[in-house]
Amino acid sequence: MSKNVCVIGSGPSGLVAARELRKEGHKVVVFEQNHDVGGQWLYDPKIEDEEALGRDNFLKVHSSIYASLRLVSPREIMGFTDFPFGMKKGRDTRRFPGHKELLLYLKDFSECFGLRDMIRFNTRVENVEMLSFPNFGKDLKWIVKSKEKMAEKVVEEVYDAVVVATGHYSKPRLPKIKGMDAWRRKQIHSHIYRVPEPFKNEVKQFSLNKILRKYTSLFSMQYSR
Repeated sequence: MSKNVCVIGSGPSGLVAARELRKEGHKVVVFEQNHDVGGQWLYDPKIEDEEALGRDNFLKVHSSIYASLRLVSPREIMGFTDFPFGMKKGRDTRRFPGHKELLLYLKDFSECFGLRDMIRFNTRVENVEMLSFPNFGKDLKWIVKSKEKMAEKVVEEVYDAVVVATGHYSKPRLPKIKGMDAWRRKQIHSHIYRVPEPFKNEVKQFSLNKILRKYTSLFSMQYSR
């Protein structure tokens, strides 16, 4: 039996979920708060208005990707089984390509399977809740409240199922460091980091996980002292 399904997010997981659900005959609507597919892989350089440590409850910037980021996994395992992440002439053909190449791959995937028609871009899901606890043997129903960017009206719709594919790298986690709140000089979270130039000739201290510390410090080294 065909169901009405809501998918939240059009990153890799959201795109695959939408494709498979439609293939099984379900009616699918994908909500995407940004202007294009890609999720975390949709690079956004405009971080000027973001709180430097990412403490705001609602961050304007979803992606944590910095300009020089490359994949840490080879393209062979970053693609989908029936849609290989192959090399294309005129693009980044490295085995560990830059982030732009993966975004282009996700765009190719969505175009190939006609997924864009089911995506509502620039639309943020504000709330999801159960319609009412059903009687025994009846299916659940879900109320999804969404709002288009620049619009005031909240749209309320009912779905049979909801797939949450919102990613998990957009909400900064801050370390507990004594004296951190009293420090008056520059502090930023890696979620806000994009390029090393603003830190030229500055002394920097990195408090990061092992992998991120290695890559971010390498890219910043040429501007350090």
